[in-house]
Amino acid sequence: MSETKKTVAVVFVHGFTGGSSTWKNVSGEKFKDLLLTESDLSEAFDMVEFEYFSKITDIFHADIIQKAISLFGFRPKVRYNRPLKNLADELRSFIQLNLDEYEGVVLIGHSMGGLICKEVILSHVRGDGPDIIGYGSIAVPHKGSLDSMLFALLNINSKELVPLNYYNSDLNNRWVDKKSTLPESVYIIGQHDQYVPESSGLPFISKFLNIPHDHNTICKPVSKADSAYKAVQKFLKKIAKNTKMQQLSLLTYEEASPDYDKEIFVIKMILCDIGEKGVEDAKESFFNAEIITKAADEDDKKMLLALRVKVISLYRQTFNYHESVGSTANMIFAEVHQKLLSEDRHALEVGANYINFLHKKGLLHQEANKPCTTVTWSNSTTLDDIKAMLK
Repeated sequence: MSETKKTVAVVFVHGFTGGSSTWKNVSGEKFKDLLLTESDLSEAFDMVEFEYFSKITDIFHADIIQKAISLFGFRPKVRYNRPLKNLADELRSFIQLNLDEYEGVVLIGHSMGGLICKEVILSHVRGDGPDIIGYGSIAVPHKGSLDSMLFALLNINSKELVPLNYYNSDLNNRWVDKKSTLPESVYIIGQHDQYVPESSGLPFISKFLNIPHDHNTICKPVSKADSAYKAVQKFLKKIAKNTKMQQLSLLTYEEASPDYDKEIFVIKMILCDIGEKGVEDAKESFFNAEIITKAADEDDKKMLLALRVKVISLYRQTFNYHESVGSTANMIFAEVHQKLLSEDRHALEVGANYINFLHKKGLLHQEANKPCTTVTWSNSTTLDDIKAMLK
């Protein structure tokens, strides 16, 4: 791992009978090393591989064979295939013991490795190690793999991959039940996958990427032009951006202590005799909105613009009603903000989890910070009044 402190670790989990070679292309370059040549990814993530024991047959490791070998003085290390649930416990322990200093973890699993990751995500307890903030599914048999029937008599992992196997079916049902609370996910399917058909490569109806690879090459991109590389790179860049925006949203108004007393949105509140606590709340909301909007990329800017339109519309409706019934400026101010709060998860819902109620209030005060009367707290506020206060 790098010496620079990162807040998120990406863990690659191989599949059935796999290992470190799972992620290595024909040139000997690993998937994670290719990804880390991207500066924005290397600055955001540390990347590691998790390995576990998985072989097609346990015959050599059977107790009777081990006892026979020991008669000749050999003491080989005994390793057995374990059920998926046990492998998930092993991965969870790996994260807790080796990645505890990170705030978040992204799990990327190939084939059976993706099932192990699912179990870890579903059984994760918030506060028990880093949060799991992303899941990459690469050729994962969410609904079983018909070809695993060939080895079902030899290996416990194969039995669990057989379609309709109770554990795998239960795992997928639990995944579907938790659909609304799952971390950011990407589902990648190989067009020429000889083991996992498209019907099994998705846990439920969802967006997915169908790329020209088979089951073995899909996790070994040969270059940055490879579709497998592009799929994971795009996914991780989205995680990196979300993480950056969430960290920015944690900056506090008290720590920054910006001076907004001469800002137009504050002057408008002073002209309307808005209470001191209301003014301070508006300043904090404005600060939060400024942080997010200045860091926004093109997609975020479009989202914030659409959100701003909704916020202003809600303001106008609320202002118009309360002004018509003779409410004071302070009452209008309070009612507008109460309406913003009540609609936070309804009319004002957005797809970015780093946008919260404070940012939505802040968007309104950003609009109020313009030298116009689009957003004021009383119809008696004029541009001349505002200009006079600015002198």
